[in-house]
Amino acid sequence: MSTRRRVNRKFWIKVFRLTLIYLIIVPVVFYLLDKSSVSLDLKTAPVSFILKMAGIAFGISLIISFWGHRDPELRKY
Repeated sequence: MSTRRRVNRKFWIKVFRLTLIYLIIVPVVFYLLDKSSVSLDLKTAPVSFILKMAGIAFGISLIISFWGHRDPELRKY
């Protein structure tokens, strides 16, 4: 396996792990900030709510992974 391929694989694994973490954190934060809106969204359109939360979690994890990948000081962490 080439080094470039290994780096890409590690990057996407990191994105996947962070997405799983943020899939738990993001809905909890939304619920704590606005309980009535979250409960209404879950009752009326649960699939839409889940897709929104998944998109937000993926976006956050992608940005954090890309930023950490490019910044030499953040690579330590």
